[in-house]
Amino acid sequence: MNKHCLAFIITLPLLCLLVAPAGAAEKGKIRVAGSGGMIPLVTELAKHFMAERPDVLIEVSQKSIQSSGGIEGAAGGSLEIGMSNRPLKDDEQKLGLVTAEIARVGVVLGANKNLTVRNITSDALCSIYEGKITNWEELGGHKEKIIALSKPEKDSIKETIRKVIPCFKNLREAATVKIIPTSPEMTTALANSRCVGFTDSAFVGASHGAIHAVALDGVEATAENIRSGKYKLLQAFRLVTKGKPDGKVKDFIDYVKGPKGKQVIEKNGAISVK
Repeated sequence: MNKHCLAFIITLPLLCLLVAPAGAAEKGKIRVAGSGGMIPLVTELAKHFMAERPDVLIEVSQKSIQSSGGIEGAAGGSLEIGMSNRPLKDDEQKLGLVTAEIARVGVVLGANKNLTVRNITSDALCSIYEGKITNWEELGGHKEKIIALSKPEKDSIKETIRKVIPCFKNLREAATVKIIPTSPEMTTALANSRCVGFTDSAFVGASHGAIHAVALDGVEATAENIRSGKYKLLQAFRLVTKGKPDGKVKDFIDYVKGPKGKQVIEKNGAISVK
């Protein structure tokens, strides 16, 4: 990996973050884990909820186990809530699970804030990842090598890109493209380097201006464009439970879907849904 990217990728802690004040160990506990892309948003939602409900402890794992891990955990009882940024697969639909869509985000090409290229066509994007375009000068930017970062093939962001962008469907990425496993690691690389890579609008928002989303075919991943469907690269964030949620789990999901939860969602770069 290019040294300018590698130096800033952080290895995530293996322990979960207790997003609750000290001394809360005896409170009703809700264990949450799953999609790495959902971790920052759900962590913030949990913090705001617990500020109003000191009788509840929500543990949001800061280690991604991907959507599949969150779904399996909810189905098997090791989690009260799984986080998934994809629909349930056919075999998962037979496990008695219930999903609640809480937000939508735009899948974007993220870049360092200093990159002068602010728009890219789908064809040019594919040419970058095929290794045919290698310098930003070819796209109207500064004379500087393009360092392209991507996601693993089974990652839901990668699956969305292959599904929506025609030239990316069967594209074989160049050997120079570096695979970054998790969304937090991708954000770190983009915020501290000249790299570009796939992320989502929630992580862009959480970077507080350190990275920006490059417009695709002249369409920006704004809240208005995501709501209207003008921006096509979308993902839905879902909370997954075993059966219909009740008790404190239901209270938390109701909070997330309610007006206060929607404020937190919008503030963190995602789009709330009804």
